[in-house]
Amino acid sequence: MKRISLILGGIVLSFAIIGCVASKRAQLEALAKCTYDIHSINNMLVGGKSIESFDAGNGLNIASIPSIALAILRKDLPLEANVNLKITNPSAKVAAINQFKYLIEIQGNPVFEGTVDENIHLSTNESSTVPLSFKLNLFGADKKDNYVEKIFEELFKKEKSDKFMTLKIKPSFQIGGNNIYYPTYITVDTNLLKKLKI
Repeated sequence: MKRISLILGGIVLSFAIIGCVASKRAQLEALAKCTYDIHSINNMLVGGKSIESFDAGNGLNIASIPSIALAILRKDLPLEANVNLKITNPSAKVAAINQFKYLIEIQGNPVFEGTVDENIHLSTNESSTVPLSFKLNLFGADKKDNYVEKIFEELFKKEKSDKFMTLKIKPSFQIGGNNIYYPTYITVDTNLLKKLKI
């Protein structure tokens, strides 16, 4: 009798494992098929001032130079913004996101990493907009990198680069109380600055 119970228990456990693996695969496929787009970017500040205040119409506003010069001396010029990320599920399966990491890169160098805890369940053709925020020092965390000149050059030139400031995300779903992350970062946009209207 004990042996039969052990066999039955083993069969049940096997089915549970198979079901868990199948569920994991289905969720990964659903996340891969979702589209991730920047809906908008707002409240972008450089050194605490709106990005629009630096624009003179045909280049950099001269009145803003003293504050930039002081920040350069201190090697502390923060760039911050709110990014509204739109996620759409085009597949027939429900896409469930429990948490995701997001990464900001400048010219391929990671400069900021954040995490969003948000339970999102998207049926077919359903969308959801998730707010992300970031704040980084344009001199880099160790104050050795200097992205100040590059950022202003990119902001005020008419044709933006295809690859400058990149947003990547790594979504996760939950199985058995554990977050299972997508195996790699998904590139959402290769130049966030193109979405700014200045």
